[in-house]
Amino acid sequence: MSLNHGEWKKKALTFAMGAIILSSTFTLGFNTIMSKEVSLIIDGKESKVVTYTSTVGSFLENEGIELKDKEVVEPSLDTKLVDDMDIIIKAPKNYKLQDGAEVKSVKAIGDNVGEILKNLKVNVDEDDVVTPAMNTPVKPDTLIVIERVNREAFDVQTDIPFETEVRENPEMFKGEEKVIQQGIVGKKTDTVQHTFVNGQMVSIDVINSVVSQEPVNTIVEKGTKDKPKEEQSSSLQGRNVKKVIVMQATAYDPTAGSKTAMGTRARVGAVAVDPRVIPLGSKLYIESMDGFPTYGYAVAEDTGGAIKGNRIDLFYNTNAQANKFGRRNVKVYVLD
Repeated sequence: MSLNHGEWKKKALTFAMGAIILSSTFTLGFNTIMSKEVSLIIDGKESKVVTYTSTVGSFLENEGIELKDKEVVEPSLDTKLVDDMDIIIKAPKNYKLQDGAEVKSVKAIGDNVGEILKNLKVNVDEDDVVTPAMNTPVKPDTLIVIERVNREAFDVQTDIPFETEVRENPEMFKGEEKVIQQGIVGKKTDTVQHTFVNGQMVSIDVINSVVSQEPVNTIVEKGTKDKPKEEQSSSLQGRNVKKVIVMQATAYDPTAGSKTAMGTRARVGAVAVDPRVIPLGSKLYIESMDGFPTYGYAVAEDTGGAIKGNRIDLFYNTNAQANKFGRRNVKVYVLD
């Protein structure tokens, strides 16, 4: 069957209209598939934008947006676009920064103190103190303070003092005492830390101590036995006594030197005194008060650095005799 001219025109028109509709449908569907809706956020203001671009950079270029004045965009310009992506443009804000003693105005980008300092390339270590804290959101013109903290540690050797322990000895007379153990100073090493804030020392702390030697106490025995009552020695009968002084006596031996302060030979009977109490050259009689053998007649011919006030130092021929005498009270008769 052949078609006449009118039917042919009608069929051609119908075919053309169908092609147009099919092409439009295909184009619309393709564009719908290629389009993406993103959120553009500039200084906190958000707007939804449908785009057919492929990267953040091409999106900004297509939208006629140029970054200026140190603005930054997140994510980066070469990031591929996807649906529901946030594209954030941030402009630097003004802040005040006090780093140590220096205060200055700065411009930076960041949502909190830590991000602002990172943007400014300001490094802080774990000892430094930052106010407000690093994770604190801050408004423009906020003052951010960095206190630079430095610590220096070193070792110092320190003495540990010993104590004196007193023990009663009922076998010794009252007024007698004897050192039976000499004290030893202990040693310890302290680790001392100096803390500086902005170059100024703010504290000195002992952060560790190690004892290398424990102290040893001095032990002294003191007598508790009552002294026997004694009458004046018969050796003094007929001698004129100027005065009688109860004095604390110690003993020394030839190791202290061979000459007295008066230039005489050191010997038994030459004793050391404080010249303000007993003048040098005075004749003396020294009597025991606790049963120890009486020293007897002597002459004040010597002095000593420790012999002050009512103290007297008696010479003995040997160190053993001097140690046996120890320290005890005596009566000293100053004679004409």
